[in-house]
Parts: sequence; C-alpha cells; structure tokens
Amino acid sequence: MWFDIIKMPNPYGGQWKFLTREQYYEMNDENKRLYHSAMVGIHQTQLNSLRARHQPLEAAPETLQNELMDLQKLRNFHNNQVLRIKNNRAEPVFSIEEDKNPPTDRLQTTPMGNIQYGEWDMTEEEYNAVSREEKMNYHNRKYKTHQNNNHSRELQRMKHNPNYISPYNPEDAKSAKEWEMSVIPIPSKEEYENMSNVDKLKFHGRMHHRYRKSNEKDLVDFHNKMVYRLRSKSQLPTYYSLEEERNA
Repeated sequence: MWFDIIKMPNPYGGQWKFLTREQYYEMNDENKRLYHSAMVGIHQTQLNSLRARHQPLEAAPETLQNELMDLQKLRNFHNNQVLRIKNNRAEPVFSIEEDKNPPTDRLQTTPMGNIQYGEWDMTEEEYNAVSREEKMNYHNRKYKTHQNNNHSRELQRMKHNPNYISPYNPEDAKSAKEWEMSVIPIPSKEEYENMSNVDKLKFHGRMHHRYRKSNEKDLVDFHNKMVYRLRSKSQLPTYYSLEEERNA
C-alpha cells in the first residue's frame, strides 16, 4: 500500500523521502504537516553536514554556496507549509515550484550560517518590493550592525506612523522638522477656534515641543503660556498665534 511506501526510511533519518505529489494530495492535513516537518529536519541536517565538512566557509566555492542557499530555501519552504497548516491560514502545497504565495522574508543567515548582514542584505530594488514589516526589519538590521542612528530614526517613524514608508536610504527622507510638519499639520485659525479645550491643549503642546527643538524662544514661551492657561482652566483667553495675541 502506498502509505507503507512513504514510511520507508531514507539516509537522512526522515520517513517521507519517497512521497510523490499524487500521494501528498491524498493525505489529510496532519499527515501533510508530518511530511513537511520531516523535510525541515532533513534539509537542516544536510545544511549542517555540508557546513561542517567545508571550513572555512567564507572560502567555499560559489557552487557550494549556491547548494547551501537552495537547501535553506527548501527548508524554509517546508517550514512555511507547517505554519500554514498549524495556523489554518492557507492551503499547503507539495513543492516549492507550486508555491504561488511564498513569504517575502529574506534568509536570516548567509549560506555559510552567518547572520545576514553587509553584502547579504537587500538591494534598493528588493527593498521596494518587500512588505512594510520587512522594510522595518531592514532598518533594524542596519541600525544594529552599523549603529547608524538614521536607520533607527526611520524605524521609529514607521513604528509610530502606520502610513509612513521610509525610503531605502535614510538620507533621502524628510528632515525631522519636515516630517513632523507632514505627520502633524498645523490647523487653520478657523479650525483652532472650533476646537475643544482638550484639542487646543494638544495643539499648543505640540507646537511648544516643535519650536523648542528649533530654539525659537518667543514661540516656545507663547505656546507654553497657552498650555498653562488651558491646564489651569484660567479665565484668561487663549490665542491661536503669537501675532494674534499681540494684536488683541
């Protein structure tokens, strides 16, 4: 019976080496999960064996590096099928060639098993094609590897503004002031007059912070005064701008 055939042992220690495509699609999800789990172990064992036999790996020939990378991709493919079945998020497939919706995550290590930084990181074209989450991972890797605060800044911007997408090179992003202005636009005088005291307090607090960063003392003092009046529920009026207060 075919089910006995697929349980035959293989030289890598798994039980599923001889499974055919037709047999795979006759199985239930639990047996499919067992198959993919076994293949994850098989490919990881092959990876470990090849890495152990070829040292130093940095000097490995390109053909070996390509073989290792192919094994990584196969291992990750089978692991993704296991997750699909466990989380019931998509139909699993038998082979990597049949996977029409592969994950966009890049390999986390080089073929030699080192953390994937430097030359192994993504190109600008790859960056533009991946998910928002993977873009954030890219900036996080760059920050941790090079302690580049520009990448950290872009990571924080993306975390705090779900509509913001950072460019590949942080140097191409807006300056701190330009970005803040675009994220939190200044309301018009008419909009200000229709605000509640709570929203006016938030407005003056933001403007106080903004002008303090740009060291504009008169504007810092003005917005700080408005914040104090609103917080203390003073009977004194609040004004939209310093000019309005001076002309009152």
